[in-house]
Amino acid sequence: MSILKAETVFLWFMIYSFIGWLYETVLCSSLERKFVYRGFLNGPYCPIYGFGALLDIMILGNVESVPSLFLSSVLLTCTLEYFTSWAMEKLFHAKWWDYSHMRFNIHGRVCLLGALAFGTFSVLLIKYLHPFITGITDNLSNVMLSVVSIVLFILIVSDTCVTLNGFIKFNDKLHMFNEELKAKRTKMHETISDLPRKFNWQERRMMSAFPKLSSLHYNETLLELRKRLAERRKRK
Repeated sequence: MSILKAETVFLWFMIYSFIGWLYETVLCSSLERKFVYRGFLNGPYCPIYGFGALLDIMILGNVESVPSLFLSSVLLTCTLEYFTSWAMEKLFHAKWWDYSHMRFNIHGRVCLLGALAFGTFSVLLIKYLHPFITGITDNLSNVMLSVVSIVLFILIVSDTCVTLNGFIKFNDKLHMFNEELKAKRTKMHETISDLPRKFNWQERRMMSAFPKLSSLHYNETLLELRKRLAERRKRK
């Protein structure tokens, strides 16, 4: 792959990451009946959608049959979602989404409704959206393509570093407070009131962005923390 081709593919990745963020934000905001700024990273992009779109394009881009494209994309995108859920759970000791309450799910990581949605989106992507996006990126000059790609690359790498640095100790903080509560031998509501101010902005944003975020080991503490954060927001 040439340098130009790599830059083009990266630009596709960023475009589809933004479209994925837009879809997630609108969907979750509608379900929660309030604005929910989605995304693991701080910027308006969800990389899992960018990766999913690129996999569809690279692997299934030449599939002509719509039924074959639909079924293949269901398998491909659900595999990506399942692996991403598993990897993030192992890294952060937390579940970012959970479909256990929905019918026809696999370990709560993927579900039938999501599979049907991703399959439909993939067909629309390959047949209609990507040809349109390609028409735009192909018309960019080499200089413009390079500048835009470099700026976006610096942005997303910096964002990733900031996000990981701000959230990587989240589970450790939950552990610390959990042990503190045990040591004091008091009811949680008597000592939990000072928790919100001890969690940084990145951690609070993540809890807001993922209303279903749950801790594998300290979920009771996390639930109470959510409650206190919500109360503080109402007082403001």
